[in-house]
Amino acid sequence: MGSAQLIELLVGGLAIGCIYGLIGLGFTMIIRATDILHFAQGEVVMLGALFGLSVYTVVALPFIAVLAVGMACGAAAAVVLELGIYRTLRLRRVPLMNIVIATLGVSVLLQNGSLIVWGSEPRAYPPLFATNAYRLGFATLSPQHLWIIGLGFTLMLLLQVFLRFTRTGLALQAAAQDPDAAQLMGVNITSSSALTFGIAGGMAGAAGVLLGSLFFASFNMGFIPGIKAFVAASLGGLGSITGAIIGGIAFGLIETFAATWISSAYKDAVGMVLLILVLLVLPEGLMGLAKRR
Repeated sequence: MGSAQLIELLVGGLAIGCIYGLIGLGFTMIIRATDILHFAQGEVVMLGALFGLSVYTVVALPFIAVLAVGMACGAAAAVVLELGIYRTLRLRRVPLMNIVIATLGVSVLLQNGSLIVWGSEPRAYPPLFATNAYRLGFATLSPQHLWIIGLGFTLMLLLQVFLRFTRTGLALQAAAQDPDAAQLMGVNITSSSALTFGIAGGMAGAAGVLLGSLFFASFNMGFIPGIKAFVAASLGGLGSITGAIIGGIAFGLIETFAATWISSAYKDAVGMVLLILVLLVLPEGLMGLAKRR
């Protein structure tokens, strides 16, 4: 393999890894705040992609505006699910496992509802990026990949800044770590839960627009990426914000290089095998190694 192909694979892997990282962040934030494994997160990705595309067909917006629309729609959908379904189940003291099973039902319902609204045919995003490729030595780099990497890292960095350096972000972290103590300190746990779902949905909506622009948008586009993002978050250390980012990027790189070095037919299996091997050695994921050190 030449250096040019290595650079191209690296950039492509980072692009898809950023998408997995954004989705994985949603899984992690929801688990930290509510202990719910939100299997409908992939469908929130799909809603962000389809709503963003639908708005673009009405008003030709720049890509950043389309991304913002996707994030807003993803956030709104996640908050509606939290307020309308998950919170109601928690108030009725439904066992946690049953709520997790309910998220699978929500996933199926969202897929079928989207099938009715948008149809079964995949929808291609318009060319929102520059068509001329960039040259780095002998390597040819896609502007789309570079935009996805830039936007993905920017969103993940902004989330980290929000959680660490704002009053609201610190309150969300406190509520996730110890809800009872946080409530005694004046944190509204109910609002914190809804806001957490909204942020997770916004990250998923952004991932949906980025993923849709890279491939296509359809009613079932979010299921497999959602599963992969959950695996990536587990690889990094489920419950760790930093681990979700590292796991997502690592999984994207592994998947991309496996498709080239082994076979595109087995790239998914390679990632799953690696996850099992890592968890056998480090049950807490890659972040568990950092904690040991």
